[in-house]
Amino acid sequence: MENARHLDERLRRIIREVSIWTGSEINKTLLTDFAHGTRSILEEHCRRETRKFLVLFKDAVDKF
Repeated sequence: MENARHLDERLRRIIREVSIWTGSEINKTLLTDFAHGTRSILEEHCRRETRKFLVLFKDAVDKF
């Protein structure tokens, strides 16, 4: 009975450690994906804003 309890405690500890490690790996993956997506969105936004600025600048130059 005592051995079964020790085995149960050890298995729970192993499962907890694996869960923590797996959770950390999943978090790293999610953060990497989030960073990539955010970077892509910001790059596209910058391209659009630059394009708008250049069109406005061209229109201002054309008026002179």
